[in-house]
Amino acid sequence: HALGGRCLQCAGRQVRDVPLTSYALFCAACPATSSSSSSSRSSALPLSSMARLGGSGTGELTFAAFVALAARLEPEPGERLLYLGSGSGRAVIAWALLLQQSCASGVEASPLLHEVAVAGRGRLPENVRGRVFLHCGDVLATQGEWHHASVIFVSARAEDVGPITEGLQGVRPGTRVVAISQPLSPDPQRAPAGFALAGTGAYRNARAGNSTVYIYRRI
Repeated sequence: HALGGRCLQCAGRQVRDVPLTSYALFCAACPATSSSSSSSRSSALPLSSMARLGGSGTGELTFAAFVALAARLEPEPGERLLYLGSGSGRAVIAWALLLQQSCASGVEASPLLHEVAVAGRGRLPENVRGRVFLHCGDVLATQGEWHHASVIFVSARAEDVGPITEGLQGVRPGTRVVAISQPLSPDPQRAPAGFALAGTGAYRNARAGNSTVYIYRRI
């Protein structure tokens, strides 16, 4: 990358070791979607198709980027992840592999992306698969369950950010909310009412670009 490229914002982040078996299981569950060899055999969805859906799959992070982001959140054993707009399920699967005592849930509106996520979950070992929960439907219809999670990821279209932010007012104090690409406040340098902005950063996404991440904490 040229000097000053956005990926240089990764400099200074703490590197976390991940067991090779966890990475291998992730690769088996989430085969590379950018490969021209993707087919119905692997249940992988080409990234071009994800982009046409205009849904959450376009901002999903690479495994290495997600590991770095998860380390920044400093999760405790047993913390539950909820991903609103979970796309093809990469982050949900990665969380369950990284935190062996934790559950991860994803809600995705696109039936096609949900189908990819379910196929990936099916390729996980049973002890991991039992901690991954995937739902297809309107994320706003699940608001009554959001308070069960201590870490919430949000990948949403700009027009959906307002209603989601309003719904997040019901989560417990201390809950970390991670917004991918779209900040929860009109001013990216500020947090919505009831939240503090804990940090921002650029993280590599699965489309070989960078996604800006906004981290908030419920106060």
